[in-house]
Amino acid sequence: MAYTSHILDQVKTLGFQQATATSISLGIDDLLTIPSKGWLVQDAEQQSLILEKHHHYGNVHAVEKLRQSIEIWYATSEYLRQEMNPNFRMTDPFNPVHIMSFSGARGNASQVHQLVGMRGLMSDPQGQMIDLPIQSNLREGLSLTEYIISCYGARKGVVDTAVRTSDAGYLTRRLVEVVQHIVVRRTDCGTIRGVLLGSVDYVMVGVPLMVTWSNWEKQ
Repeated sequence: MAYTSHILDQVKTLGFQQATATSISLGIDDLLTIPSKGWLVQDAEQQSLILEKHHHYGNVHAVEKLRQSIEIWYATSEYLRQEMNPNFRMTDPFNPVHIMSFSGARGNASQVHQLVGMRGLMSDPQGQMIDLPIQSNLREGLSLTEYIISCYGARKGVVDTAVRTSDAGYLTRRLVEVVQHIVVRRTDCGTIRGVLLGSVDYVMVGVPLMVTWSNWEKQ
């Protein structure tokens, strides 16, 4: 056992030495934008334009237009996500972003996708998907409109506390008002299905405490 712990300690020390010697850092030049992004976004814009014309002439309902538009941009975003790993391997296999994220040390594919791909679709404070995607990534920078659209995702916790707390309280109040006339008076409601739980017997058997239930299933 002592020999095993000594070997593991040496492996740990070697790992620290190599990590220090490698000196992995993150710079803006390490964020390599996916080359195929340009024509993918143009293709998605063309599909969205055709969909908008169909909606303008009454061939597509507004709800169906929203659904198809979200599907178009979601597919584009997912394709870019799949292109990230091959792009890093072909251009710079030892890229710090690639090493840190795909090794599991720091970050994940979704975060790298927002750095070098596109931020994609966002949701509004009501939880509905916005059909206007954020085409830029954090390496390229966001426009004013894209920044405003993405604000809710960055401040979701604070916004939910302010917006949704009142909704939950109002729902509880309505539930109480609806069922306030219902009073449970009998232990047996007459149904032939159910489980009747009796008293709970607490029995000390050393540590921890054992709890035994006496139950009877109605036939």
